[in-house]
Formats: sequence, structure tokens, C-alpha cells
Amino acid sequence: MSDASLQPRLRWFVCLGALLVLLAPLCITELPPLLDYPNHLARTYVLAFGQEDPVLSRIYAQDWQIIPNLAIDVVLTGLVKILPVYVAGRVMLGLILVLNYAAIILYSRAVFGRWSWWPVAAALMGYHALFLMGFMNYQVGIALAMITAAGWHVFRERHPVATVIAAAVAATLVFFCHIFGLVFCAVLIGARELLLMWDHLRAQSWGALLRRAVAAGLVFLPSAALYLSARLASAEEGSVTWNSPMKKLTNLTEPFMNYYAAFDKLTALAVLGLVLACLALRMLRVNRASLLAAMICFLLYLAMPMTLKEASFIDGRFPIMLGMLLFAGTLPMLPPRPARVVGVALAALFLVRMGILASVWSGQERDVVDIRRSIETVEPGSRVLVATVDPGSNPDFWRQHGRRLIIADFCRTDQHLGSLLTIERHAFWPMVFTNPSQQPLRVLPPYDALAQPAGYLPDYRMLDPAAEPPPDLRRQPYLTDWQENFDYVLVLLAGGAGELPAFARERLELVTHTPMAALYRVRPPELFAEHSPGHR
Repeated sequence: MSDASLQPRLRWFVCLGALLVLLAPLCITELPPLLDYPNHLARTYVLAFGQEDPVLSRIYAQDWQIIPNLAIDVVLTGLVKILPVYVAGRVMLGLILVLNYAAIILYSRAVFGRWSWWPVAAALMGYHALFLMGFMNYQVGIALAMITAAGWHVFRERHPVATVIAAAVAATLVFFCHIFGLVFCAVLIGARELLLMWDHLRAQSWGALLRRAVAAGLVFLPSAALYLSARLASAEEGSVTWNSPMKKLTNLTEPFMNYYAAFDKLTALAVLGLVLACLALRMLRVNRASLLAAMICFLLYLAMPMTLKEASFIDGRFPIMLGMLLFAGTLPMLPPRPARVVGVALAALFLVRMGILASVWSGQERDVVDIRRSIETVEPGSRVLVATVDPGSNPDFWRQHGRRLIIADFCRTDQHLGSLLTIERHAFWPMVFTNPSQQPLRVLPPYDALAQPAGYLPDYRMLDPAAEPPPDLRRQPYLTDWQENFDYVLVLLAGGAGELPAFARERLELVTHTPMAALYRVRPPELFAEHSPGHR
């Protein structure tokens, strides 16, 4: 943090060490416990091999369009063709970690004109809440947005025409990665340009002000035109939901949120407290454009709903941007001795957090083995309804197995483990990501009538014909007459359920049962009566 330019070799050595520690958990398990990640793997597997596969080609078809959500579909689909699917997925996750870390360091270098130790500490937010949710396209988008903004800061005044052209190309690339990446890019570049336009306004330099406004607008003109041509722009509004003020406050800790809520909040308070202490002692440099960008992101966070149209966790995207700006847009300037003490403390905190994460992930391989054992008899082309068990139904089970299945105070991460059915058994399950406004894959008839491209797994008790139907059956259409439309039922987290109720025993035949999953064969309708209590 102080005089870092005198120690370049040590700084890069520490950066490399931090990256190696960040990448290490990806070697612990073949399938990291990230919420959307298995679904991304399944979709890219189908995109890579589905057209040639005699089973998958009857279920899915490619549907490439203008979609602001394609980073994984392009890059990971290519990796899957040259590497085993689970290796390719972890390579992609590693690239995302490296890209986000590099983006923060490069942006800091661009806005302050020097290398510093402080952005190296951004390794603390490597495994944040949205990384654990598997929002891979989003993370590629915001990293490229920050790198684009870094280039804009460095080259805009030196080579204005070339920089505008290059930034327009980069912004278009960011658009195809993720729409929120484009928003972040616009905020970062726009904040700098607004401050400079304000200076021109005060100086009454109308020509300079107009030229700067036009140049900034030209950067985002191609991506704006693409957005208006994309399906996302015309998607149905859908339901709009909002987080409570208290939830908004809690979710500001997302950059440091993983498995232990109290420890994560203490980490966030420690980092923020350090920055505020430096500010109070007048030992903090703050980049004006980054400060304005952070204010805009914070206001957007307060104004945004949680769900809108076909997207969810909308407001939850902005705390990660704020975390990146905290490390990239501020620069503590401590004297050498306090700087070393703070550096050692942050390094120790980072190692402790990574040790906790590695410990939590260490049981994931057993869970994956259990699921594989449960589905090994599923025939290719089978239709499998996947359900789950409520965490509150068996606290003892969740104390033993649940830590890696829940992001602290945020959400569960087990909802897409059914994707193993697609990858390993070439079977159909309803929740593969095939939203036409977000993914270049569609479900073919008659399977499309059973598809649910977004949402949550139903509780296994919903299979009871006497159960109250979900409030929005449109989002789970396969629950209607499920016994006629599916060959199997896979119940995830089956160890938390105990025995299935009587209604299920009449309709389902147990095939395999493990703590993580139980597979049941659906009895044909004509056999229901033979197994019902009233049959004679």
C-alpha cells in the first residue's frame, strides 16, 4: 500500500500466490458446488455434442440469436470440445477468477497511474456470493467492462478516435457477455465523462463538451442497437418482486459472502473499516470517477427490484460492482510499518477464508458420487422429474450435509444438480436453461411442454395429488399429470426426507437410494390401482 512501486517483484509474486490459492479449490472436486454451474455445463455439453447425438438431438436444438448472455455458450462450448466436460468447466471457472482479479488490478493502475498493493487484496472477494451462484456470464461481463474502462482512462486523451472505436468494439463484446456488464461499462466510462463534461460546462467550452458527449454516445451506440434487436428487450414483464430494506442492507456484504454469515459480515466490516479509517486519517486517495461510479451503482442498487421480466437477483448484481470499485477506485496510503501489519493481517484473513471454503467443498465429491450412483440405471432419452427436500424438514441431516448446499443468508446451491442426468445419462429433465431470451438452445416437442427453463425445484411433497398446487403452475407445468409424463422421479437430498409418504409408494417404485438422491421409477397408470390400499 505504500511505495509499492519499489517492490515490483514481490508484488507480482504475491499476486501469483494469491491466484494459486484462489484456483486451488477447483482441484478439490470435479463438480464445484455452484448453483447454476451444472446447468451451464449441461447446456454447453448439448451445444457441443447434441446435434450428433441420436438421443439429445431429439430433445434439443440450437437456436443462436442476438442474446446478451453468450460468453459461456461460446467459450465453454469450445472448451468442452477439446477437454473432458468437467475439466473444461473448471478451466472456465479459473479463467473467470483470473479475469476478475486482473480487471481490478488493471483498473486501479489506470485511474491512479501506479501499481499498488491495495487491489491485490481484492483476492478476498474471489469467491463471492454470485460466483457461488454460478453467474458465469455476468462475471465475464463485469470483468471485461472494468478492463474496457481501464483502457478508456489510459488512452482516451492520447488517442481519442482510436480509443472510441476500440471501446465501441469492446462494449459490443461486453454486451454479448452479459447485459449487466454493459451497464457497468456505461457507468464506469460515463462517470469519468460526466466529470469532464462538468468541467467543460463550468468553463463554457461548449464545443469540447459536445464532442465528449458524442464520443461517449458512439461507444454504446452499437450495443444499444443490438439490445433493441434482442429478444430480451421484448420479453414479457413477468412478476416484479423487491427485497426488504433490511435484506438490501445485508446483501451489501455479497462481495465477501460465502458460507458463514457472521464471519463474512465481519470480513466486510474489517475491509470497509480499514478504508474509512484511512479516509479519516487523510491517508486515502479516491479516484473521482470511481467514486461517482460507486454512487451511481449504489443508487441503482436501491432502485432495482429483485426480479423483473425473466431475470432474477437484479439488484444483487450491484454490490459486486461496489466491491470491485472499493478495491480498484480507492488507494490507502499508509506508512511502511502500518502498511506491512495491515498487509499481513489481510493475507492471514484471506488464507483463513480460503481454508474454510476448501473445507466446505471437501465433501462435495461424496455428494456427486451419491447422485451418480442413484442415476446410473436411467436409460438415455428417459424423462426424469427432479424434486427436492425442504431443508427445514430434517435439521440433523442439514447439520451434517447442508453447509456446502447453502450460501450464507442468501440461497441454496443444489437446485441444478439434476443436470448430471443430461450430461451423463442423456436423459431429459425440465430445468435445463433454454430461455429464448437468454440461451441459444431450445427444447423440441413434445418435451417442450414439460420444460421449465427457470425457477426452483418443487418439493417432493408436491407430487401428492391431494397437495395444494403451486400458486403459479405455469412455471412448473410438468406437475400436472406428472405420473403420465415422466419415467422416473429423482428426489435430491433424499436423506433429509426419511421414507416417502404412502401416496408416493403407490405411484413410485424405489430403484436406488443414497443420502443425496433417491431414484424412483414411475409406475404406469394401469398399475396404480394394483398398488393402492383399496385394491382387492
